[in-house]
Amino acid sequence: MKTWMTRTVAVALMASLAAGCSSGGSAGTTGTGTTKEGSGSAASGGQKPTLTFWMKKQLFEDQNKLILERAKQFGVDQNVNVNIELIAYEDFYPKWSAAIESKTTPDVSYFGYQEVGQFYGKDVLEDLSDVVKKLEGTNGEIQESMKKAVTFQGKQYAVPFWTESQVLYYRKDLLKNAGFDAPPKTWEEFRKMAKALTDPSKGVYGAGMGYGKGNSDAEFLTRGIIWSYGGSLDTKDGKTVIVNSPESVEATKFIRDIFLTDKSTPPSALGWDDSGNNKAYLSGQAAMIFNVGSTLATIKKDNPDLYEKTGIATYPAGPKGTFIPGISNNLGIFKDSKNKDLAKQFVEFMLNADWYKTWIEKGAPLTGPVYTKLTTEPVWQEEKNKAFVESVKGFNFLGFPGEYNPKAGEIFNLRIVNDAFQKLLLEPNYTPETAVKDLHTKIEEVYNKK
Repeated sequence: MKTWMTRTVAVALMASLAAGCSSGGSAGTTGTGTTKEGSGSAASGGQKPTLTFWMKKQLFEDQNKLILERAKQFGVDQNVNVNIELIAYEDFYPKWSAAIESKTTPDVSYFGYQEVGQFYGKDVLEDLSDVVKKLEGTNGEIQESMKKAVTFQGKQYAVPFWTESQVLYYRKDLLKNAGFDAPPKTWEEFRKMAKALTDPSKGVYGAGMGYGKGNSDAEFLTRGIIWSYGGSLDTKDGKTVIVNSPESVEATKFIRDIFLTDKSTPPSALGWDDSGNNKAYLSGQAAMIFNVGSTLATIKKDNPDLYEKTGIATYPAGPKGTFIPGISNNLGIFKDSKNKDLAKQFVEFMLNADWYKTWIEKGAPLTGPVYTKLTTEPVWQEEKNKAFVESVKGFNFLGFPGEYNPKAGEIFNLRIVNDAFQKLLLEPNYTPETAVKDLHTKIEEVYNKK
């Protein structure tokens, strides 16, 4: 699973965005992973307003096509030029940085919730509470956890656009052969099943968990487990670090024991990047993993036999309940937008429930709906899709139990947690108590840094 990664080096943004071409114009490339599309008439002599829109390029091409068509339709309806760029996630941050510096920001942009928090802290985002209120009045409730992720001081600084959920993938056939009729409901059951499923002689391991340096999946999963034990990797109020607690230590022991006592993880797992657990599951090496819907889409397309053998469930519960690391994808408007009113109309147009329902379902189960009423649509009641929308109500975000804040995002990006757990799992004399104490110190240093 890919997530937000802070970049310290910004690249130069194009000096100006080209005026839109005819609505039938063909797409071209403007850089790695970036697709550009124009809408409107070049013959207007620049008299029409031009709206620029930066959107994250989706895994499913049907969704990208629908986005381009929808944005073009807005241009036709409003008699404006619309410039659209579909951008790979890893290319966004340098473009944002350069655009903010040069005051050439797009009118509307995709943001992960982490960027919303960071850019809110820089005071470069518009308050969009009025747009959220209007959308809910027209289309129904936006799920509370989605709004929470972009709310600061009681105001929304972006509009939730779609969600992604990390779920448990498990081999139904292997669990059944081991005597289990259902997936694990608790983390203790997960550990028990993982141990029972592990057979090194066959190259099969129950727990597809890894701790490579850049592994964002591990950063999220570790938080979910620690939260479920009542611990934290952050603060209670955005200031007071509360990492060093008996609950955090207990969760850390649990993770250590899966690796070192039970030996339920593949030998290479400590070096995995984000693709590690996917590959392990696809190859049959791992019987259970945690990932978003892109893995299921790949299995369905490339390995029908494995698809039939795959079960999907929500995160197991710890002593304090089920806590799932949330993923929130949003649309926002920069304060430097030249067309703020038009930009707000565009966001409302893109979240019209009738069109939006089709767009979301083209990406199921990777892209989940933000509108509560859409979670009951038939596509989300399918056996393998249901857990993705059911997980959203259990979402918590970086910074928990405090609210999300930019420091929490910085800690995530620094991979402080992964580093500590790698050391725990590689050095025999490095105890869970010491690991948690060291984590507390390092996280506190980030919060105390000016």
